[in-house]
Amino acid sequence: MGALRHRPRLPIPDHATEADRATWALAYLGQWFQVEREVWGSHCSGRRVRLDAILRPRDSSSWKDEDPAFGVEFKLAHSGSTRDFTAWAAQAVDYTHVYWHGYGRLRIFTCPSPFVVLAERDGGDLMARMLGQLGVGELSPIQRRGWSLLLNDHVVWCESDGPVAAKQWSIKSKVGSR
Repeated sequence: MGALRHRPRLPIPDHATEADRATWALAYLGQWFQVEREVWGSHCSGRRVRLDAILRPRDSSSWKDEDPAFGVEFKLAHSGSTRDFTAWAAQAVDYTHVYWHGYGRLRIFTCPSPFVVLAERDGGDLMARMLGQLGVGELSPIQRRGWSLLLNDHVVWCESDGPVAAKQWSIKSKVGSR
């Protein structure tokens, strides 16, 4: 049994657009995070791209990083096809190679969790861990914890407990040896 089954993701409501989903989730998460919407950055290729939001904890005193920040990319529920999932994952990985104006390079969290469908198939755990090593996590409500940031299937922060792994782990983007 994989780790994804130990942290069951809760469903989130359907929304007409990605912007509606972002507005809904960010209004709630604003209790704990300062939110900057639609932030522009420059990819290492030179292309300009836009991220749905960058979040910074309102109280970072319990976080390992002095000034933690991370990006969030919202998507509508995908069809569950391999092509949709891999395109979504590739976009999130691309965003880890972006210099976000005013923030630098960041880890990116996807919302909803792309692993809800994959968890039912072989490889969901492996994909979650692979993307985590590439700087991509998930923003998802999970049982008994509420809204949570997960990276490599570890709870970094959650609504019920605040910083969890973020007390000992840096959420800054990494390059090279891990």
